[in-house]
Amino acid sequence: MSARPGPLITRTTAGAGHIAVALAHWAGGHTVGEEELLRRIVKARAEAHAEAVDEHQREARRAHKKATKLRRLAAEDGGLVPAAQSDLTQAEHEARRHEAALEALGDFEIRDVDPGQIRHRRKKIAALRCTVLTLPVAGVVAGSWLLDGVVLLVSTLGAVSVCWARGNTPFELTVRPVPAELLADSALLVLEPAEEEEEESAVVVDTGEWKKELLVYVEQAVAIAKHEGNSGVHCVELLQGLQRKGDFLGLTSATFPAKLRDAGIPTKVISVGGDKQIGVQYAELEKALKHIPRLPTHLVPDLTATAPLPSPTEPGRAQ
Repeated sequence: MSARPGPLITRTTAGAGHIAVALAHWAGGHTVGEEELLRRIVKARAEAHAEAVDEHQREARRAHKKATKLRRLAAEDGGLVPAAQSDLTQAEHEARRHEAALEALGDFEIRDVDPGQIRHRRKKIAALRCTVLTLPVAGVVAGSWLLDGVVLLVSTLGAVSVCWARGNTPFELTVRPVPAELLADSALLVLEPAEEEEEESAVVVDTGEWKKELLVYVEQAVAIAKHEGNSGVHCVELLQGLQRKGDFLGLTSATFPAKLRDAGIPTKVISVGGDKQIGVQYAELEKALKHIPRLPTHLVPDLTATAPLPSPTEPGRAQ
């Protein structure tokens, strides 16, 4: 009869198996859930879109400034030399090209993510983690070769001790929660997965009150801009004003235009002070509201003042 392994060997072997399974789970990237990967992919797309929009806006402003300067010189000097005229043509061409790029980019839209992209991102995580796992092994081998064989002996004894200590207690293979900062950054980019819960829970009902408040704020801001001689307001300025009040803090310049459209507010690329960005135009808002955008109460001119009435006719004077 073959001798059965002793409890020490059995315990050590079981611990080694549990540690191997846990390491495989971690190294394969299975601790990262699909929701986190999806949010990271969409967030990267939004950041790339915002970066492209900022780049084209910056280059368009630069080209407009250069063209404006050359036109002013032409008006002052009665014309431009051929080289300067060529620079003006080139600047105008660059401005039109970047404006066309802005029109093509439009607002950031969330598109369906191919499952293959999620698998590819998980494989990249797995490749990085597997590389990390090889470093201790490579260190032991290098230490044993260059320093002394005692390094290998000590490392082996340490590994066996860890396996024995683990014994028959398996690891709980779980998926880590989505980081809070990622949830905050992608709160408006990715919808939470719809899961049916058997337990009763309070249902949050969107009353649409935020749409009314946003519409009033934008209407007054655009009316003020018109009163000051501008054709509209850029979305960035509207968002900054709202966030100074503590509203819409989770939005960015890339996602705010979509929020405006959800409230029935039209957006388009408009020029304000020579700067072309996505914004709300007075004429388009007037069409959407079906009335002229109203100014805030404190800016409405007082039309109730009238000329002083003539004094009553003195008695006995001819009428």
